[in-house]
This record gives sequence, C-alpha cells and structure tokens, in this order.
Amino acid sequence: MRFGRRIALAAAALTAVTGCSSAPEDGAPPAAAPAAAPAGRAEAERVARRFTDAANAGDERAVAATFAADARFDSVGRIYPSRAEIMDRFLVPEVLRAGGRYEITGSRWDGGRYVLDYRFSTRGGAGETFFYAFLVRDGLIRDVVGRYR
Repeated sequence: MRFGRRIALAAAALTAVTGCSSAPEDGAPPAAAPAAAPAGRAEAERVARRFTDAANAGDERAVAATFAADARFDSVGRIYPSRAEIMDRFLVPEVLRAGGRYEITGSRWDGGRYVLDYRFSTRGGAGETFFYAFLVRDGLIRDVVGRYR
C-alpha cells in the first residue's frame, strides 16, 4: 500500500514539474507554461503569423520551417508527434492540398501560449471555426493545441 502511494506521489510530482496536462473538456487550451517575456511574446506572434501566411500561400516548405523537428500538434485530440507527421498526415493533405485559407478572427495570450482564432475555408467551400494555441520557443513552434469553437 505504501509503495502504491509513493508511486502516485511521484507521478503527481513529475506531472507538476514537467507541466504535463491534458486539454480540458470545454475546448479551452491546456494550462500553459508561465507567461512569456515581452521579447518571447513578440517572437511567438511573428512565428504564428508566419505559419498562417505560409499555409495561406500553400507553401509546404515554409510551413514545415515554422515547426521544430520534434514539435507536437494536437488537432482536436488527433496527436501528431513530429514535424514530419504534422505535415504528412495533417497539414499537407487537409489544409495545403485542399486549398485551405486561415482567416485570423482574434488573438490573445493564455499563459505562455499565443492563441489565434481562425475562420477556415477550403477551395471546395467547406468551412469551420477553431483556435490554435501555439507554444513557441527559439523561433520555432514546439506545440500546438487546436480546438473547435
């Protein structure tokens, strides 16, 4: 019994130290890292907008260049654990080749994440609204949580 409690306490401590969390059921982004410094905020805003512009231009190479190799993307519970997976299994087929267009409808900060609200449409006329909560470090997107509004 004591051993089980120790394991549970160790797991809780590890979760607290590493900042691991899951997205809430209400669609809000998960708790994020501490708020970014002003210089970090400006960098995150530039990188997120560079992603948006590259995607709207259909530029696969430029989109890929915004992500770290080990980036993670949670698109409404579908997890893509690397830049290659993000591009090959999600962004290229579902956004870029579909002629997807992101229209930014709002922006805000949630802890250390820069959140962009989007109205998204494809050349085929499909559309939806959602947000991406970007975690940017060292000029690259490290993690994104995407949820419908």
